[in-house]
Amino acid sequence: MNTQILKQAVLGALFAVSSVAANAATVTFNFDYLANNGTPTAATSSALPKGDFATASGGTATSVGTITFTDLSDLNLGDGASGVRTTISLNGLNQFSSGTGSIFISSFEINFAGTENLTNDSFRTVSGLATSGIEFAEGGTLSSSGVGNNWGNNPSNDPAWEQEINFTAGAFVNGQFSTLDFLNGEEGYNGFSVAALLANAVDSQNAGLPNAYAWIRVRSTGLGIANDGSQWWGTPSFNAAGGRLDVLAVTAVPEPETYAMFLAGLGLMGAVARRRKQK
Repeated sequence: MNTQILKQAVLGALFAVSSVAANAATVTFNFDYLANNGTPTAATSSALPKGDFATASGGTATSVGTITFTDLSDLNLGDGASGVRTTISLNGLNQFSSGTGSIFISSFEINFAGTENLTNDSFRTVSGLATSGIEFAEGGTLSSSGVGNNWGNNPSNDPAWEQEINFTAGAFVNGQFSTLDFLNGEEGYNGFSVAALLANAVDSQNAGLPNAYAWIRVRSTGLGIANDGSQWWGTPSFNAAGGRLDVLAVTAVPEPETYAMFLAGLGLMGAVARRRKQK
């Protein structure tokens, strides 16, 4: 009987977490998964992606930043707008620094399905850095370090990255943020919602790798990304300006209420375990 109660407590705690996630009007992701250190070459074609920062770095790396999605209906703006507010902020770019030049992101990509016919009328800048333009029909693929590990357009027709949000080169540096609203209504499109985003994760061609919800291009000027190969991220690819790293957001940050329910379930589990021990 006690074992059954313990099982129910575990299931209850897990259900609490999954229930909140399934009905979330706000979700935040960490940029903490290194897909690659540049365009794959013959020398790296058999290498897997670097992976999550903690594992790849031995625990020394921190998240590059976060991206948060919130349904506009949850914000009580009073303007009747429907859609999603997106805030991306960066606070961990400098961990890649060589000590010279600068490091910035040139764009981020996300995936709301079916936006091919949308235009600038479908978004607005709220605060922070303004985008230099959004491609609503990007349909892009994130090429990873290793053949068969790309995210997007894989053989089973999983979704690609539909939106590319661009910024002026060199502007989006550490400590900056950008808040944009994606607006429903244009061309009859009503697909901007947190639920729609969560339903359209971009898969890797490698079934053993995680799905992703956003990714950023980390670039540099003046060889700003350390590149001697001794760092955990290896040697980034280079062009005339500097290096490049591609970082995915695959991990959702639990909301406070999620923690509360999960901890309540864990507390019940502990109480049952103590009761069994006393007997």
